[in-house]
Amino acid sequence: MARKKTAAKNTAPKSAAKSAPKSGGKSGDPGAAMIEAALALAAESGWTAVTIAAVAEQAGVALGDALLFAPTRAHLLVKFLDRLDAANLEGLAVPGDEGSARDRLFDVLMRRFDLLNRKRGAVRAVMMGVPRDPPSAAMLACRVGRSAAALLGAAGISAEGLIGFARVQGLKAVMACALKAWMSDDSADMAKTMAALDKALGRAERLANFRASSFRSGRGPADAAV
Repeated sequence: MARKKTAAKNTAPKSAAKSAPKSGGKSGDPGAAMIEAALALAAESGWTAVTIAAVAEQAGVALGDALLFAPTRAHLLVKFLDRLDAANLEGLAVPGDEGSARDRLFDVLMRRFDLLNRKRGAVRAVMMGVPRDPPSAAMLACRVGRSAAALLGAAGISAEGLIGFARVQGLKAVMACALKAWMSDDSADMAKTMAALDKALGRAERLANFRASSFRSGRGPADAAV
């Protein structure tokens, strides 16, 4: 949170007072201000042109504070996903027995795309630039598994153990398919995104059922893994 300057400002050189931005920026939350600034810069110049120094300056955050929050734009991307997950899962109750797990997962994922749609142009710019930024791509690939595990939990599906690990990998593939559709979906109701998500979830569900039936029928693990 931004704090009011105390009497100590009377002893600070005027030049320093001018050059040092207030920690926390206009929003009072330095992290949120930096993420907003990074998205704006990405939309304007592309993700690979984003630097922490430029983000700090635009956000009104001291460079030292900015570097402690995210020393590189790859770390800043991870912080963005942290905030996205928090917003995505905010206020969700423990899932009950109503509806299928697939329907609950569909609702949670579409809530995520609703959030992304609020910053559509900027997020698209980031996603288009990430493949040209290996550190960001690597950190995103590692971090998205955590999001997938959280979304499974929100839908009442366990992400624990080896089966849970397989579910996380499957959901990552589902999310990638839906994200690809969302990138080119300019409709107000995100019809293309919903159709792609529903199709990907259906494919994952059929594959999961096939594997389960393969084990029940006595076929070997190699056959069931096809």
